[in-house]
Amino acid sequence: MKSQLAVLNAVDLGGPRREFFSLVLRQIQEKYFDPVREYSNNYEIIGKIFALSILQNGPLPRILSASLVEEVFNNSSPRSFVQDLRKGLNALGLYELACHLPTLIHLFTPRDGLKITLKMLTNTLKPQFSPEGSNRRQKEGKIYAKFVKYLREAASGRRGEVTLARILQFCTGCEEEPPLGYTMQPTIEFIERESFLPTGNTCINKMQLTIPIHDMPTDEAMFHFFDFAFCNTYFGLQ
Repeated sequence: MKSQLAVLNAVDLGGPRREFFSLVLRQIQEKYFDPVREYSNNYEIIGKIFALSILQNGPLPRILSASLVEEVFNNSSPRSFVQDLRKGLNALGLYELACHLPTLIHLFTPRDGLKITLKMLTNTLKPQFSPEGSNRRQKEGKIYAKFVKYLREAASGRRGEVTLARILQFCTGCEEEPPLGYTMQPTIEFIERESFLPTGNTCINKMQLTIPIHDMPTDEAMFHFFDFAFCNTYFGLQ
């Protein structure tokens, strides 16, 4: 008896790909570069993944040390695993392109201390408010004010594992803005429903916040909903 596989199609405007590459690059960093594991046959594949992440507008592979980046692109006698890494990059023409355009090497250069700020995040996530003066607009303003207050808590490290980068990933699938920007502007949508859990749709870079139907929860109660959502997401809570 032949087994049948169900093929599921999804509309992907960048979010799932970005989150996929984020997860893969994190695993590669832990397994192969912290510390460097020279004796492996997987570096050509790793190079291809680096190239695909860049060309698919995913997260930049800034997981190599500065000295290793130098060896990959500027050393005439690199180690064996570095040669394999070059082959993988050049499978999509990226190594050769970087040789002709050295500024592209900066896509691999590590940037320590790069952090998303509160201003950066609020400028990125655009709230879609109702017209001024409407009753709905007032409710949206109140819930958005609570969300911004929560962002300040997360920015100051008072929400445990939740960081501003993690909140951005909840909505877009990546902890930083892609090098070519977003296909769709990340937005915040306000909807009426019973649950106060935020939901995210990384396919279209959208976060949904709940407008209370009855009473508005206290700040701490609302913040617990936010904590739960942002700590337990995979492609956003749908």
